Amino acid sequence: MSRLELYRELYAHEKDGNEKMLAMLGSVPEESRRDARFQQAVSIAGHLIACRLNWLNRIQDETLPEEGWYDETADFAALRPRFAVADSRWTDFLVSLDQAGLAQEFEFAEGEERFRLPVEVQTVQLFGHASYHRGQVALLVDQLGGEILDTDYVDWWWTHRKEPIDA
Repeated sequence: MSRLELYRELYAHEKDGNEKMLAMLGSVPEESRRDARFQQAVSIAGHLIACRLNWLNRIQDETLPEEGWYDETADFAALRPRFAVADSRWTDFLVSLDQAGLAQEFEFAEGEERFRLPVEVQTVQLFGHASYHRGQVALLVDQLGGEILDTDYVDWWWTHRKEPIDA
């Protein structure tokens, strides 16, 4: 499997993890949703979307305005459609990416400074960053009495593998 194929597979896992994270948030009992920890969990999920869209815009040199990186008032009802957009855009991007594009660098500004980063570095960052924040959301959901779902890669792989184990 090439690195590109691996990244595409890992993003398929990401989409599954996003769906499970949204299901976890949706499992929080209504009475617990007034707790500040629920808003914190929703805001963390919103942060994942903002990061995905902002970084992809930077990679593709889009002129779209950046979203705020962290919205403390993120709306739970808006998460699913926003994830659908981000997941669709990243999936399309990874399908269209070739080895040369993976190695290519992109430039972006942070304040007055300019930086250069390889596309592959940001792609790898995408996976670790999401796992980190999904763990935060899972902890908060658990504290609020919601249902925790497994978002580990190995468990996802096991259910999606295409070849049976020889007996």
